[in-house]
Amino acid sequence: MPTPTPTIRHQIAFGLALVLVMALLTIYAVVEWRVKPDLIDQRHQKIAISQHSLIDLLDAKLGQIELLTSTIALKSTNLPKDEALFRSLFPPIFNNHGDPTIAGGGIWPEPNTFTPGVERRSFFWGRTGPDMEYYDDYNNPDGKGYHNERWYLAGKQAPIDRCRWSNAYIDPFTKEPMITCTVPMKENDRFIGVATVDMRLSGIADILSRYGKENDGYVFALDADNKAISFPETAVTFNPYRNTLRTVTELEQALPWLQEALQASQSLQDSQLITIKNDGVLNEAAYVHIIKYPQADWVIGLVVPKSKMTAAADSMGLFLMFAIGGLLLVVGIIAAITARNLLGKIQQTTQQIWELIEGETTQELAIGKMNEVGELRQAVNAYGEKLKSLLRRLEAIQEELVQNEKLASLGSLVSGVAHELNTPIGNARMSSTSILDTKHEFVHKLEQPITRDDLDQFLTHVEDGTRIIERNMLRASELIRAFKQLAVDQTSDHRRDFELHLLMNEVLLSMRPTLQRAPHQLEVAIPEGILLNSYPGALTQTLINLINNALIHAFIGRDAGHIHVIATMATTESVSIRIHDDGAGMTPDVQKRIFDPFYTTRLGQGGPGLGLHITFNLVTGILGGRIEVQSEPEHGSCFTITLPLIAPERALPNSEGAS
Repeated sequence: MPTPTPTIRHQIAFGLALVLVMALLTIYAVVEWRVKPDLIDQRHQKIAISQHSLIDLLDAKLGQIELLTSTIALKSTNLPKDEALFRSLFPPIFNNHGDPTIAGGGIWPEPNTFTPGVERRSFFWGRTGPDMEYYDDYNNPDGKGYHNERWYLAGKQAPIDRCRWSNAYIDPFTKEPMITCTVPMKENDRFIGVATVDMRLSGIADILSRYGKENDGYVFALDADNKAISFPETAVTFNPYRNTLRTVTELEQALPWLQEALQASQSLQDSQLITIKNDGVLNEAAYVHIIKYPQADWVIGLVVPKSKMTAAADSMGLFLMFAIGGLLLVVGIIAAITARNLLGKIQQTTQQIWELIEGETTQELAIGKMNEVGELRQAVNAYGEKLKSLLRRLEAIQEELVQNEKLASLGSLVSGVAHELNTPIGNARMSSTSILDTKHEFVHKLEQPITRDDLDQFLTHVEDGTRIIERNMLRASELIRAFKQLAVDQTSDHRRDFELHLLMNEVLLSMRPTLQRAPHQLEVAIPEGILLNSYPGALTQTLINLINNALIHAFIGRDAGHIHVIATMATTESVSIRIHDDGAGMTPDVQKRIFDPFYTTRLGQGGPGLGLHITFNLVTGILGGRIEVQSEPEHGSCFTITLPLIAPERALPNSEGAS
């Protein structure tokens, strides 16, 4: 039982419901794919701005230590080398008004520099509560010497006004993480030691922790040695008795969700944004902003929850769905009522149209009120009268159209025959004209004594011209027979053994008048020794058609062009012949139809488009090969013919069919 077609009322109801659903889906899609990304991008930009503020804050914090260290280095250089003076003057400077950030510091002259004959004479103070206490441990002559420490050696290459910050480390006495600022001391550009200030990292960790909380997330930080300066203590158990900072490997094990971010930080150049599907601290999807802090060569990572980034978009999307959904519902109800009234009138008009169909053809629709429906009925009446007139006219010209179609097909075929016969007849005519001109010249020479060379040249020219006429007349005859049998793709050509380069020489000879009139150059590269057992007439016609096709179509609007004919052995049993030009080329659409019968790109300016169609039939039928074309606009065209050395057998036409 056929499924009943839904009425327009049902379609309108379905359409309104579909519009409502599509509107809600559109709102959801816009919020998810446009609003949320925009809000997230804005939030990322705000975070980037806050990261710059964080860097400025860290610069200020580290800058205080850097300034203090540079001041100590400068004073140490300019003061007299007096031990008592150093021990009394520098403790208050290192103390810096009881700054708890400073864990200690020292002055480290080069060996034998402070006191002649004394290799190790350094001054180091460490914080004990609010004061600084002096330590003489580094001057122990049995130790390896402070001048061999890495932080000391780094100071030799550092600028005098900038810190060379060490990697973070755990102080062996206080068990606190800290870093050291090293500034070289120089006298007359000669390196004489370094000044250092040890800075506790607890203040830096507090700044980073506060920065993470301000962004509803948390922060981790790594130094240049991939040691953890700061990390979320809620996820990593703090061990106060560790002698070393945690490594990246340890953090990857403790915080596997940060593994990608931690690995990216090891090769970070500037900044990077990484997405986490489920953060173990925040227990939701998150973004990780990692930046490079070049002052101390640190990497700082801020982890923020994704929900905080999209909360506003979620609220906006819900509001838009309720607001626009309600509006569309009201509009849909009004539209349904209006459509119901309109459809009632249309249904009434439809009933009257069916009455018109079932009644007499002269019956017209009742118009009624002259509104939109009335205009529709009036238009139907007018259209019906117009159709009646058109039907009467079509009946009158039907016979004429059929006859014209037959004449058009016959005219196309005759035009094609004329186009194909034009080449051999034209060549024969030009050859006969050339013979006649030669004869007139020879007769003129007979008025005077002639030489044997004059006679030989005359006879040779006459013989060549006669052969050209004979060959072209034979080809014209073969063309006529070929067109008679075009429907079955057969010719009356004969099969024989021949060399390809000799056949090509005959083609060139027959086309010599045509080529001499054209400004284009034909170059042939066919080696000797390619022997075929095939149909030379079909192959000759194929080559002539393709060369003529290039001469006619390839160089429109060009003064000169080049046509190349190249033959190579494709396999031991087949030969490949390429005819390519450097002309205008063809578009892909033209290439698809190039072998169709009666297809031409020069309608009214050339043949009917049968040349390449006949060529295709000759190659694929009689010669048993294949033909391909490759072309690009403004890059020329290349026709490639692949033929077997031994053509396939074919049934010869009987005497009646060949006559």
